[in-house]
Amino acid sequence: MRFRVSLLIFSLCFTGSVSAQNFDPKRIYQKTSKAVVLVAAFERGGKYTSSGTGSIINEDGLVLTNAHVIFNSDRNKTFGELLIFLKPDKVTGNLKKDTSRKFKASLVRYSNQLDLALLKINKNNSINRLPFLGLSNLQKISIGDPVIAIGHPEQGGLWTLTTGTISSLIENYGNIPGKDVFQTETSINKGNSGGPLIDKYGNIVGVNSMIARKGSNNTAITDINFSIQSTVAVKWMNSVGHPFSYAIPKTNSEDGSDSMADNAGIVPVPKQEKITPQKKPESMVQIDPRKIIEQPPVSKEDSLKPIEKPKVAEPQILTERHPYQEKNLFRQVEDEMEDMMEEMKGSIRRH
Repeated sequence: MRFRVSLLIFSLCFTGSVSAQNFDPKRIYQKTSKAVVLVAAFERGGKYTSSGTGSIINEDGLVLTNAHVIFNSDRNKTFGELLIFLKPDKVTGNLKKDTSRKFKASLVRYSNQLDLALLKINKNNSINRLPFLGLSNLQKISIGDPVIAIGHPEQGGLWTLTTGTISSLIENYGNIPGKDVFQTETSINKGNSGGPLIDKYGNIVGVNSMIARKGSNNTAITDINFSIQSTVAVKWMNSVGHPFSYAIPKTNSEDGSDSMADNAGIVPVPKQEKITPQKKPESMVQIDPRKIIEQPPVSKEDSLKPIEKPKVAEPQILTERHPYQEKNLFRQVEDEMEDMMEEMKGSIRRH
């Protein structure tokens, strides 16, 4: 009888932990992807270019990305020109169509040490209120939790969705105080830099930043990627004069479980406020003896069989692949600029 009760407790615990995840990559992508942007940084002439991903984090068009996306290391200064491309209603694979929602941007702040940067979209009358993402306080994130990444990997597609898990938590990465990162096996490549790592609630838990591809002895490494924790970004923004507070996951009143807010990605960022600590879940499972269901006896052979571990999903790319090359993006930008210059010269000649 004692064995049957223990077996039932294990079954209840395991079932509860799975059902509480509510991880739906497709739904999260649909709710959040419009707040993810393509960032292009360059110097006129096309010699120096850089591109990456960013996240809109307030309705006024503040964008969070990596510093290395907007910093020209060859010339030891930031790029002179910044462009932001908003997500189209439908990603088609046609570069000209998919990058038609183009806006100039200005650099607000950056930190090469933390590899973080804030940009500001120079909005015009064509857009009023921008969709944006909240940043998680990480109270509900732990190793093994599922996450998604959205970005623009070169040779992949624009606004590509990949899935994975949090692999480990690393403090003071690279011996830099306060630079805490997640290791994740979520597929991240060149072009994903600065993009969001998003939890099941639709909030940013990390800023995708680094990729490990070779070990100390030049052996190939796969699926080791690093994402700067959202708490690092919030602390940095507060320290440089841009007060920011965390988004708090919505809780269902009926069963107490957590879910992604229906308006995730467009909720306003509240002013700085205290975060109320969440109550820790009870460590013991309460069972009513009257509700114990009799289990069939377990044979000796079955009891000796190893318990199968739940399968962990492999990292997946869930959106269609449309090959994207950075050089084509900047060739298009240069062509558009040349056309604009010709139009201006023609207008001057006419007058």
